[in-house]
Amino acid sequence: MTSRIGTPAQRWSAVLLIAGFVGVTYGFGIYVFSQLLPTMSDDLGFSYATAGQITGIGQLLFIVFAFAATWLSHRFNGAVVVVGSAALCTLCLIGVGLTSSTVVLTICLAIAAGTSASVYVPIVEMVPRLIEGNRRGTALGIISSGTTYGIFVSAAVIPVLTDTVGWRAVWFVVAGVSVALIVVAVRLFSRLGLFQDLPDPAAEDAAAGSAGVSGGAADRPRARRSLAAGLAFISVWMVGIWVIKFMNGFSFMSYQNFLAPLLRDHGGQTIGYSSAVWMTIAVVGAFAGFAVGRLGDVLGLRRTLTICYGLFLASCLLLYTSQSGWLPFVAAMLFGLSFYPIYGLVPAYVGKISTVSQATLIFGLANVFQGAGGVVGNLTGGSVATDTAWLPNYYLLLGAGAFVLAAATLALPSDRATRRADAATGSGTDTSREAVEAH
Repeated sequence: MTSRIGTPAQRWSAVLLIAGFVGVTYGFGIYVFSQLLPTMSDDLGFSYATAGQITGIGQLLFIVFAFAATWLSHRFNGAVVVVGSAALCTLCLIGVGLTSSTVVLTICLAIAAGTSASVYVPIVEMVPRLIEGNRRGTALGIISSGTTYGIFVSAAVIPVLTDTVGWRAVWFVVAGVSVALIVVAVRLFSRLGLFQDLPDPAAEDAAAGSAGVSGGAADRPRARRSLAAGLAFISVWMVGIWVIKFMNGFSFMSYQNFLAPLLRDHGGQTIGYSSAVWMTIAVVGAFAGFAVGRLGDVLGLRRTLTICYGLFLASCLLLYTSQSGWLPFVAAMLFGLSFYPIYGLVPAYVGKISTVSQATLIFGLANVFQGAGGVVGNLTGGSVATDTAWLPNYYLLLGAGAFVLAAATLALPSDRATRRADAATGSGTDTSREAVEAH
């Protein structure tokens, strides 16, 4: 088994800090705007169609930053990309709080949305160097729940700060939290040596546990590769991953971006009610990533993903049925159980059936497709939200996307053979590519 850097406590602390950065870029950079959308649109005088365009542009930059992060992670180092992205996002949060210009607002929010991609892509490089293979579903589940930490903080402070000192103060508070995380992370990442180029634990583990395996991780060192060379190993299952990520962007991102308008403008609810629904998502999601990630380690990642998409379908149907009372809270719980885990389960699946250097490229391009799906979803949702009477029908459409997601997931090769190999070696080797090709 590979000897990994630092102590177990330090490695899992690094995982929590990565989750914090996901919380900054996703939970703060994107979803604070979603929660404040009705208030900010009234104050600054832009329509929901404009809001859809803003978030759509953000998804375009998500695509650009996903490409950039894929290249930068190969060219430099994943930890550098993660911390740099969080710092850039923090500057944008401050900019949103200062501006009264729709143009500047769009630029800041679009860049912040882009950093959510550049923070997330390098995790498929960093996590294998910190956590053994039979615990990566759990680790990536915790990281994917990072968004909920950001949503939890913002949902807790938004009603209070908005009513007392205005919506601008919300952005300054979340920026301050981001700065604190960056300071702590720089110290720990430096102590662990994550800012330096590290050996590939997948390759070392494979060499120890799977000597003689040809074409696997054992003979694939972590030498920097060009993206063009990486494209040579594209196969059908990778296309399936990209389809899934596109639909994730279309369905899940749109669900959140138009949740407040659905509840407040169509359902006639207060900002306190809307924030309480958001808080429910955050509370459930904070535990869902860990719990469902662990389930993925035990039951299998593909099976667990399919369960998540079934929960998402049920959530959309509940919101279509009712936008008041207790049903939206049940929908929020189901969404929390489905949404946050999938962003850990997908990279965990990719990491299981490819080497570290391959996984960075596959997952980087997957986030490009997710961004494209987000663009289509946000532009479509912005047009629908112009006439709020149509919003429940839009959630019915998002629920229909769950069928596509489930079908694409079931078509993927099984990861169970990989879990048996991990159990046999006890090391989390990434030798399953041969098993996948055989499947």
